[in-house]
Amino acid sequence: MNLKLIPWRTTLFENPETAKYVLQIFLNINGQMNESIEAVEKGTSPEEYKALKRGVGHVLYEVFDKIIGPICKRHPSLKPPEMEG
Repeated sequence: MNLKLIPWRTTLFENPETAKYVLQIFLNINGQMNESIEAVEKGTSPEEYKALKRGVGHVLYEVFDKIIGPICKRHPSLKPPEMEG
């Protein structure tokens, strides 16, 4: 099989245990990034807060688009309940 013909997003982590491990790590990272936004809100200027929130938002989108989404697509049983709907 020529993997160059298959988009990498559909081939991410064939092994369910590996997928589960990686998914959990990145879900934890996402949670920590969200917490960082909340933690600095009161201690920064509105401009700094907005810049951090925008930057973290871009990272969260990329992590979801490139890692979390493809894992959940390939392994629907691993999809967290909060992602349903």
